[in-house]
Amino acid sequence: MIDSVRTGLLASYRYLMRPLIRILIRNGITHGEFTEYLKLVFVDVAEVDFALPDREKSESRAAILTGLSRKEVALQREILGGKSLPSHDGNLHRVTRVLQGWHTDADFTGPYGMPLELPMISPDGISFSDLMRRYCPDMTTSLMVEELLRVGVVEETPGGALKVLTRAYVPQSLHPDALERLGTVVRNFLNTVEYNMEKDAQDSGRFERVVVADNGLREDLLPAFNSLLRQKGQQLLVELDNWLSAQESENTSQDPDGRVIHTGIGIYHYIEED
Repeated sequence: MIDSVRTGLLASYRYLMRPLIRILIRNGITHGEFTEYLKLVFVDVAEVDFALPDREKSESRAAILTGLSRKEVALQREILGGKSLPSHDGNLHRVTRVLQGWHTDADFTGPYGMPLELPMISPDGISFSDLMRRYCPDMTTSLMVEELLRVGVVEETPGGALKVLTRAYVPQSLHPDALERLGTVVRNFLNTVEYNMEKDAQDSGRFERVVVADNGLREDLLPAFNSLLRQKGQQLLVELDNWLSAQESENTSQDPDGRVIHTGIGIYHYIEED
């Protein structure tokens, strides 16, 4: 691949990953955790989508395609085979350790086992810095405090001490259905984009069209556009859904052994952020 294509492709991925990374950071997933799962995807795609006919899968070939070492490829294979689990130590684990120590360690609890209010630093008594040194020495105290304040786990007292409010650390609760939808919607759209990038002829791709306000849209007109989109888009989706529903009987009555393709269409309204 020529350098200009590589540069452009990586720049494009940096652009498209921004909303995905926002979701990860908002929910306490760190770079290290995400990277471990990316290794899984690289190995899985290399061995499934780039398999050679009549050739056994090999760690050496997967290593060449992914840039991982043979040892790393072997580990990802074990994980994909359900024989192991990815190892990582993200913010979730760090914060959990700190909160557990704050609630259970006798040095940081008072009467009846209640967690103490801790000053950041104390030359004479116990402090939050002492808690960090004991339970999370690999993260700076200031960063931990920022995260705990951000998610509402602690509050700062008028005297400047930290008061813990809860033992649970849940950066943002997402319903399992929302997580499944995230993966499905983004995957389906990107599969279409990838397919159209690799198509041979002008009319051989999948339907993918975009309507853009070339010079932007006045902010006060956005509600009207949103209303029009919901009305017209819903009408189109209902018409297509009715057509697909009418074909269900055809799917089962004719050629029951024929191949079934899972297909559909999605319409979405985007607004570019600055």
